[in-house]
Amino acid sequence: MHISRFPRPAAACAAVLGALLLAACTTPPDSGSAGSAAAPQPAAASEPAAAAASAPSSRAAPSRWPAWLHEDCTPASQMDVGPQARYRRPPVIHASWFPDGLRTHVVFRLEVTPQGKLGRLAYLPADTDPRIVTAIMQSLQRWKFRPGMRQGRPVTACFEQPYDLVFPAKTGASADAPSAGSYQN
Repeated sequence: MHISRFPRPAAACAAVLGALLLAACTTPPDSGSAGSAAAPQPAAASEPAAAAASAPSSRAAPSRWPAWLHEDCTPASQMDVGPQARYRRPPVIHASWFPDGLRTHVVFRLEVTPQGKLGRLAYLPADTDPRIVTAIMQSLQRWKFRPGMRQGRPVTACFEQPYDLVFPAKTGASADAPSAGSYQN
């Protein structure tokens, strides 16, 4: 069925969800971060990445990431195969949250345990809208992984997952129609 047969809110929602799903399915995670292998610690699903709370609002600076990323993650150069997402669920972020528009870039760094589970995570910039952070974290909690491998054995590994979010401002002419934000990762 053609999208023009749906009411505008449904069409806008379908377009945004389609873009989210397509972007999430086509971009492989970048594996690797500096450090040595160590025992993983599970992430607390309900608490945000407090380790990144003091970071500036500029794009992710390497020195602003928490120390565990450098200490506990196996470097990409030492892995046979980096961690891979087997199942991804796109975040649900509503354009109605940002009637004045929004353009933001947030980078999550994810720890994947040797068991293929999501471990700890951190994000920059720390002043990202909490609704965005919560939506992305809820999405990431449902992801499934293949662990990184080193010499044929699973290891703790980390990778970056960037999100570029663009929601246009509602204008007077189209204020009654919801704006369809775009998402890229």
